[in-house]
Amino acid sequence: MTAFEDNADPKGQRISEPGRGWPKVLAAALLLLLAACAAPGAGDGSGRTIAMPDDWNQIDIGDADLNLPLNSPFEISELRERVGGHQLFENLYTFHGLSGFVVTSRVFFGQFADNPAREVKDRQDFLRYARSLPLVERRKLKVGTPRVFRHPELRSSGFYAKALSELRHEDCFIVRIGYLLVDYNSFEAEPGDIDTIVYGLLCSDRLDEAALLTLLTELQVVKDRDDFRKALSQRGIGTI
Repeated sequence: MTAFEDNADPKGQRISEPGRGWPKVLAAALLLLLAACAAPGAGDGSGRTIAMPDDWNQIDIGDADLNLPLNSPFEISELRERVGGHQLFENLYTFHGLSGFVVTSRVFFGQFADNPAREVKDRQDFLRYARSLPLVERRKLKVGTPRVFRHPELRSSGFYAKALSELRHEDCFIVRIGYLLVDYNSFEAEPGDIDTIVYGLLCSDRLDEAALLTLLTELQVVKDRDDFRKALSQRGIGTI
């Protein structure tokens, strides 16, 4: 069984919830399987949601949008990408020995619309998101108390939580965090603005929560591609 089989949705449906700022995407082709990911949509400035393609294209780890591969405590098994309108970039990660996924979603120039920015700060919305994840529902996992994520330097907001099952001897880590990773001189960011959302679910009997929180704290946009590739080549883990 691969890491994605626990998240498989045979229909690969895209479901939009009326009145919400970001659709729930339940489609990501990986080999012959589908991953179920609750994906945010970026606003185009007028309240509309940007549609994302259903298909993810496999890319080299050196082409990652963020520096996540450089600080990952786990070996990455595959990296995929999709690009929506208005330069919304999403990277989808899976890891050797772990069930689940991590997605980084970033507006290349600008910020997310108001709804996603509000929702990542909403504890109850995070709980709804966490409990609705297909793996959580299928395994009947109990989602623990959400904990606030705070970055010491960057503007960020969001939550993370553990999810446990009485039938399995493994922990699950659920996260949804918004960041403002880039300040543009051409326009002034408002308080609460975010340009990046990281969300996902990872399950393992060897899950290192402290290492995952460090990874989430050290996220940056890859600015020098050559330096990034060189640094990756010198790592013993985190590469495909």
